[in-house]
Amino acid sequence: MLKFNPFPIIEKNNFILRRMDYDDVQDLFTMRQDPKMNEYVDTIPDENTDATKAYIDKMNKGIDDNKWIIWAIEHKKEKKVIGTISIWNIDEKQTSGELGYGIIPDFQGQGLMKESLLSVIEYGQKIMKLREILAYTEENNIRSINLLKKCDFEVIKNIDEMGYYHNRVYRMLVFKKELCI
Repeated sequence: MLKFNPFPIIEKNNFILRRMDYDDVQDLFTMRQDPKMNEYVDTIPDENTDATKAYIDKMNKGIDDNKWIIWAIEHKKEKKVIGTISIWNIDEKQTSGELGYGIIPDFQGQGLMKESLLSVIEYGQKIMKLREILAYTEENNIRSINLLKKCDFEVIKNIDEMGYYHNRVYRMLVFKKELCI
């Protein structure tokens, strides 16, 4: 069984991947309010910081219950959270998981998400012993598609998903990366 205790902190030159906490509320609220962060996903922006605190509580409970792992991406120089990255939808045999990630627009295109993604893939492979990692991205999210391709993911299928919060169909590309253990 997976155990994320103690929580794994991953430190690189420009950022730290760490557990989110209430000190991150304002940064996460700002991120979760940004329309560009919600453009390709079926989410609704947090209405207030109480909703962001509830999000933090939910994410941390999932970690404590070994359902998923999610890191806050803290930019070292700016000393603020600029995104999140996770492995979730872990299968029952704990051989496969799905990536979730987002970084605020001001920090896109700087290689930070690629480095975060590669760090999390390595964690999934070496520590979690995953055999594959999946990633779903909307077909118009060119930045995400290019990022996944740069990290050697391959498209395995297309699926249509009806939105829960928005009455629209999301045309998703499903990517997969095989991991060697």
